[in-house]
Amino acid sequence: MTARTVVLAASLCTLALPALGEAPAGARPRNPADPAATTPPATYVSPFANYRPFAHDGPAPWRGVNDEVGRIGGWKAYAREVFEAQKSAPGAGEDAARPASPAQGGPRKEGK
Repeated sequence: MTARTVVLAASLCTLALPALGEAPAGARPRNPADPAATTPPATYVSPFANYRPFAHDGPAPWRGVNDEVGRIGGWKAYAREVFEAQKSAPGAGEDAARPASPAQGGPRKEGK
């Protein structure tokens, strides 16, 4: 596209914008101060219309849950997941893994 084509298209779009805001032919503009003016009926849809209440199954048997965690690999498996996620994300865990120095707003030891 040449610059002339772009300018022509932009100017045509700019000229067409006022036509989009006009009322249809033959329609009278509504006067908001007119008490006899008709208005569309108000509708309300509750944000909770499709709400499903939480269905709690109850606590799981703790021995079974402990066995499951042990089968997966214990807390080390969860730590490994976080480590792998930080390692695969470039630059994501560099600042989080390094403790903040006092100059960066980290904790200070005062009084000793």
